Amino acid sequence: MNSVILDELYSNKGKYVTSDVICKKLGVSRIAVWNRVNNLKKMGYKIDAKRGVGYRLKEDGSDILIPYEIKRRLETKILGKQIEYFKLTSSTMDEARFLIEKGCKNGTLVIAEQQTKGRGRNVKKWLTFKDRNIAISVVYKPHNITSKDAVVLMFAASIAVIEVLKDFGIDIVNIKWPNDIVVGSKKLAGVLLETKSESGILKSAVIGIGINVNMEEFPEDIKDSATSVYKILHQKIDRALMLSNLLCYLENIIHMLESGKRDDIFKMWRRYDITLGKRVKIINNNVSIEGVAKDIDKDGFLMVDVGNMLKKVVTSDSLRILDE
Repeated sequence: MNSVILDELYSNKGKYVTSDVICKKLGVSRIAVWNRVNNLKKMGYKIDAKRGVGYRLKEDGSDILIPYEIKRRLETKILGKQIEYFKLTSSTMDEARFLIEKGCKNGTLVIAEQQTKGRGRNVKKWLTFKDRNIAISVVYKPHNITSKDAVVLMFAASIAVIEVLKDFGIDIVNIKWPNDIVVGSKKLAGVLLETKSESGILKSAVIGIGINVNMEEFPEDIKDSATSVYKILHQKIDRALMLSNLLCYLENIIHMLESGKRDDIFKMWRRYDITLGKRVKIINNNVSIEGVAKDIDKDGFLMVDVGNMLKKVVTSDSLRILDE
């Protein structure tokens, strides 16, 4: 019902649409239309209502992440064609895994306005504040992709985030291995990947992406280590447009991976990386190593020169760049 009303308002943007027109479209009473319009206002739509005249949409619905606003901007072929939207959920990753078990379509997008148990890599908590950020998970069912390509897929998602942030005017943004999106020393976004493989073949993946978009302030415990698009640009961003563009970039880079262009993805990742060539301290399972991050290997794992040998780092609980 909401989509029918929005279709009428958008197609007559700036003009009044009478209640009778919407009532006939929906086959409902005027009071039902009035209730629906009020609900749209609560979502953030700026709608004028005049007795005896009708309803008028004053401007596009910006910063509203409902499926309608995503789909009307979307230019992808696969990603986001099916959207599951939650005002509140424990985790978009959990919801996406449940949908995979139920046989959802490739490219299904899960959106949450607020998460109670959002998580990052190594089950670290990822805070999602209501109506401020982008918190999504994308279901990906690969074609001829091996389990060794999992890190490359995470690189692809990180690159997509970088590209969309640059579109919105954040010029100096980088990746800290393997998946932190940072501006200076502060984290702006993160990527999480959870996969299922059989006999070395990647059967399904859930790509989680969190971006701090319109956060004006942060809790005391992370205010010195986190930032947002708003704090950098000093203006609110249309999250629906940002998300739609992000999905387009992600789909294109995934296509590169499926086409065997792993090396091209590595080249793009290196262009944005700030880890390689730096002295780093890595902690994993309470074991600490220090050395110079020399390169990534063919699978995307970090190679660290610890003085007398190169040590491969597959994962880490934390990575700190000591040269900053």
